[in-house]
Amino acid sequence: MNPIRALAVILVSFVLLGCNERRTVYVSDPGPSGPTAYDLRPILLDFHLIDSYGVNTEFDHRSALVLDPYYDAGLFEIDWRVDSPRSYRVDFRINDVPTMSGSRRVYTEVCGAGRQCDQDAIRLCQYYSDLTMACGWDDTVTDISHLIYELPQKVYAILRVCDMAGTYCQYEYYPVWLE
Repeated sequence: MNPIRALAVILVSFVLLGCNERRTVYVSDPGPSGPTAYDLRPILLDFHLIDSYGVNTEFDHRSALVLDPYYDAGLFEIDWRVDSPRSYRVDFRINDVPTMSGSRRVYTEVCGAGRQCDQDAIRLCQYYSDLTMACGWDDTVTDISHLIYELPQKVYAILRVCDMAGTYCQYEYYPVWLE
């Protein structure tokens, strides 16, 4: 292996070790100088989750998040705040790794001026004992069983916002334990 390549791999590994797993923002197309005052892309400002036991990521950054289908009927809450002068799409997803690839969409909604969700929203969700989830006013129940190997298991709750064309997206995630 080329010594320069080996050094690069080691440096990247050290950088990745320093990443905070709790909450990370990923941008699909950050642009050359970041957002400007005239930028029309949606910017995800906040994403928080309140788990089955009432742990709220807005105030508690240390406690593990747990979704339990037998406690409080498996209810949990997601909320977000976005800066967007135009309509945008929001997706709540679950995955067994902290990426969008291979994730299952649990909930999706178009937000913006004049809609039920404008710049911010709160949605009530539910985790069921048959390894399914549902959120919001949608009656769609999503099967997440293919992501579960053994309970309890750590998964990732992901919230993604995209412009309506889907050319620009941002997401944040939290590790969550499913019981």
